[in-house]
Amino acid sequence: MKYKIKQKIFSLTDSFTIEDENGNAAFSAKGKFFSISSSQTMFDSRGVELLKIKRKYLTIMPACRLLCADGSEWLIRKCFWPFWTSRFTISGPAGELEMHGNLWQHEYKISQNGKVLAEVSKSWFSWSDTYGVDIYEPKLTAQLLAAVIVIDRIQHSAKNSTVDDD
Repeated sequence: MKYKIKQKIFSLTDSFTIEDENGNAAFSAKGKFFSISSSQTMFDSRGVELLKIKRKYLTIMPACRLLCADGSEWLIRKCFWPFWTSRFTISGPAGELEMHGNLWQHEYKISQNGKVLAEVSKSWFSWSDTYGVDIYEPKLTAQLLAAVIVIDRIQHSAKNSTVDDD
């Protein structure tokens, strides 16, 4: 299934709308305005909370946790080595996932044991950050979409994202 993640430009918080391949609103991610924890909540199209994205503090490399409504927890962590490239790992109940590709140009894949679960590409000519995401593992849709949002937050942490707040 294909999705389009689009960051809202005129928002006081990091907020994203996520549309399916037919242009229908499928998910949304909304940050809190005066939040010390710099968290975001992801909702489905009916407004049901699916997960929370929370920054993990006291780490050498940036990391965020996904706290799912079913009680499961995922950890997205930027890898230290090799330091000249951006790589991320995602740890959770489904096992260890890896993000690899050209993250600076926002063209990357999320895979597990060599099997591609999602492909991500960024649209360069838009007013806000916009990503196309092809998901090949439907049961991990919310977590994979949230992982793309986390990567965006970490990659933009020096500019305008709330991953650095405190």
